[in-house]
Amino acid sequence: MSAKMMKITIAGWALAVLALLPAAGRGEDMPPDYKPTSAPESGAFAGILQTGCSSCGAGILGASGPSYLSSGGCSDGSCEGGCFPGRKNCTECVGTNCVSRMFCAFHDCLCCPDPCYEGRWIAAANSAFFVDGARPVSQMRLRWDYGNNLVLPDRSEYFWGKIGGGRGPSKPETRVNYSQLTIYNEAATERFSVFTEMPYLSLNNSVNPGAAGFGDLKVGTKSMLLDCELIQLSFQFTTSIPVGNSTKGLGTGHVSLEPSLIAAIKLYPDTYLQAQISQWCPIAGSDFAGGVLHYHFSLNHVICRPVGDTQLVGTLEFNGYSFESGAYTDPVLGRQASTGTTYASIGPGIRYIICDKVDFGFGAAFAVTDPHFANQLFRTEFRWRF
Repeated sequence: MSAKMMKITIAGWALAVLALLPAAGRGEDMPPDYKPTSAPESGAFAGILQTGCSSCGAGILGASGPSYLSSGGCSDGSCEGGCFPGRKNCTECVGTNCVSRMFCAFHDCLCCPDPCYEGRWIAAANSAFFVDGARPVSQMRLRWDYGNNLVLPDRSEYFWGKIGGGRGPSKPETRVNYSQLTIYNEAATERFSVFTEMPYLSLNNSVNPGAAGFGDLKVGTKSMLLDCELIQLSFQFTTSIPVGNSTKGLGTGHVSLEPSLIAAIKLYPDTYLQAQISQWCPIAGSDFAGGVLHYHFSLNHVICRPVGDTQLVGTLEFNGYSFESGAYTDPVLGRQASTGTTYASIGPGIRYIICDKVDFGFGAAFAVTDPHFANQLFRTEFRWRF
């Protein structure tokens, strides 16, 4: 073989080997003016800096420009193209207003995740008092509720079993004041958790005798479906086990299932929208039992950071309960249909967080419809994450 042919053969083998190298190793799929400032030491992307979404910290409503992604994905402005996930066939979505940014946030969280994002528990995203937290976390929670002037307690058997029907108290009730102390324990991995919730109630009734004792036990699971800087979305499934004495009003007297979708959406750097929609489904209840669709929204904002890594978070919450079927006992008219009735309440809250491990706070919900559950509901909580 001549020297010329040997050089051509060696060059051909070199081109073939280069063609087999990972694209990221050559930087062909990166923005044309990409200039990494640091790089992984090993792996398919060795020598390539994977940048995060530089503007996601501003939130859905707080972003500037035509998209919630800025034009510069690198912290030093040395590259363009926004959030580059370091993988092929990943097309980012560009929004021009808050609605399209919201869609793009969902799209990119599902299809084009930020490789630099590390999920963690965020105080402002999980501070609501009447909305469950979206992120699974190992924690213990003590909650004390005081409900004043609760009327029609056996509506759809959501709070009481059927009055006078062997499940609930014997006499039609005009008003119930109650206190409830609940201990909640959750054990979590990164994206999944199991939990139990055990209440102890004290009832002060107008007609029926007062009572105190343990209520119905709740057990459940929580699975995180989406987890990114702007959106956290979880599916929660709760089962209520009738261990409370329903004839005294301490339980419903039947099993119930409750699937829920829970979300936390970053609106601004220190402002989150926390939301939950749930379908309550009674199992083997009486002819009064019926489905209840309930939904909750909370606007959470970090008011200030008084000392070091502590935070004071304020909330404004809305709660709605729509009764889809069932019946209730009217003290004057007797049995009445529950269908088509909605209870709504609204109220503020405030929570003090210490280094994302311990927090305590107080929230309230005031009825804005008549009839209602408790006309005023006051909630005090202490939570410890570990």
